[in-house]
Amino acid sequence: MLTIQQALELPAFKEAKIIAGFNGIYRVITWVHNVGVPDAAQWLNGGELVMTTAYNIPPDDEGRVAYMLALIKKGVSGLMIAVGHYIDAIPQSMMDIANQYDFPLIEVPYTVLFVDMARAANEHISQEQMTNVRQALHIHQTLTRLVLEGGGIKQLALTLAELINQSVSIETAKFEALASANIAPVDEARRYTQQYGRTDPRLVQALQAEILPQIRETLRPVFIKPMPHVGLEMERVLAPIVVHGEIYGYVWIIADDRPVTELDYLAIESAATIAALMLLYQESLQGTEASLKGNLLARLIQGEMSGANVLTDQALRYGVDLRDEYRVYLIDYPQATSKRLLRLYRDVNQFIISEKRAAIVGQYAGQLTVIAQVSEDPEKLIQDIRAQTSGEGKAKIGISAVHVTARQVRRAYSECREVLEICRRLEQHGPNYYYDDLGYLHVLYQAGPPALEGNPLVPALRELMKESQADLFNTLEAYLDAGGNGVNTAEILHIHRSTLNYRLQRISEICQVDLSDPAERMNLQIALKLLRLFPDEERI
Repeated sequence: MLTIQQALELPAFKEAKIIAGFNGIYRVITWVHNVGVPDAAQWLNGGELVMTTAYNIPPDDEGRVAYMLALIKKGVSGLMIAVGHYIDAIPQSMMDIANQYDFPLIEVPYTVLFVDMARAANEHISQEQMTNVRQALHIHQTLTRLVLEGGGIKQLALTLAELINQSVSIETAKFEALASANIAPVDEARRYTQQYGRTDPRLVQALQAEILPQIRETLRPVFIKPMPHVGLEMERVLAPIVVHGEIYGYVWIIADDRPVTELDYLAIESAATIAALMLLYQESLQGTEASLKGNLLARLIQGEMSGANVLTDQALRYGVDLRDEYRVYLIDYPQATSKRLLRLYRDVNQFIISEKRAAIVGQYAGQLTVIAQVSEDPEKLIQDIRAQTSGEGKAKIGISAVHVTARQVRRAYSECREVLEICRRLEQHGPNYYYDDLGYLHVLYQAGPPALEGNPLVPALRELMKESQADLFNTLEAYLDAGGNGVNTAEILHIHRSTLNYRLQRISEICQVDLSDPAERMNLQIALKLLRLFPDEERI
């Protein structure tokens, strides 16, 4: 690309001199054009270096200012005016506007032929464009060969960096590093990525303001100026890796020791396309793997034990020994679509594989299912899974008891479903639910609605459940859950002790029970939880 400064260094421009707008000398010229009309801005696209004479410029200061502002608004790179014939010098009003907007204003003797200057600059631009096209084609061919020969993301980053002599980073859609190649010393932002394996959250937050929305709208590369306050001390070009119209990741080009060029834009677009092909191939493999894992889980969950040894061997190939102790985790994302669930599976599965965790991830019945060895700490595993799917909101996770053998996977899965359903009905807010913590609730759930029949406390509790008595029912439940501790109950409900005592007295009267009696409290607890578990069952 040709800048104003570089154009002025061409032999044909030796008599041209910039007189205002000096800070704009690095503006890029797309074409040099001789304009002979007063409404020049209407006939331009932006990016041009405009050549004209005073004959084509309004004679008054107000008109000249308007002329300048129209060019600036159009995105023109600079204005060159011939002097010595119609005017001896460029008016001060035009120079003031040029300085205000960093718009290069250049004067040249009228004896210099515009045609010679335009030819020299435009030939330079054309030759450079042809050179860029040839280099871009070479880059594209090289990267295409790379993917055809089975190269991966790491090789792509290294090859691209060598081709353009700039540092490169390839990251996921969450700005987690996949691969990188450094050509020269890097800035603070790049060092953060190298140390922590992801882009600095401060930088990501800064990009959310304008850069990322622009990329999501256009799906094209964007130039990023230095942002020292978030560690970005060098220029960048950021390009999206797009698959099926969805952003799967990003390619960064970091300007190490030279400014970003047009070739860098062409190169990064090729690299993003090649990266998309690689990720699409990986997705295809993961889709096949997901199908195989899904089939394995389906057979285990459905209890197809005709080939139990085969299933055990398959699980072992994925890193889980069903002959040893394991737990099953059922992860429910209520709002996730099937497409989104596949993406969540891919994120979690990739994490499990990359971290070499002793677990199998699969999809079954619209939920993610994980089988993990007991050696995997449940809380740590759940924390890591949530970190991979943080953008999807709070998932509800049911965790089974410890089991051994392939035959027990079905039971473990049922435990996960049961604990999730019980906690949903009881309106408990986990979001992690352990089957081992259910205790007597498991027995009540298995007893089912018939357990309500003949229970002498149920009619009175139904009365408490009515809207007018709702406060009493909720108070009783909190009191019983607190083990009959009035102080704790008042704190949980955020009410005064006297209010609690009044409510407990009313409950005792309506239910005709002695709340100080542990046995009666236990009977109430059982009846109350049965009503919570089976609220829609009518009395028989």
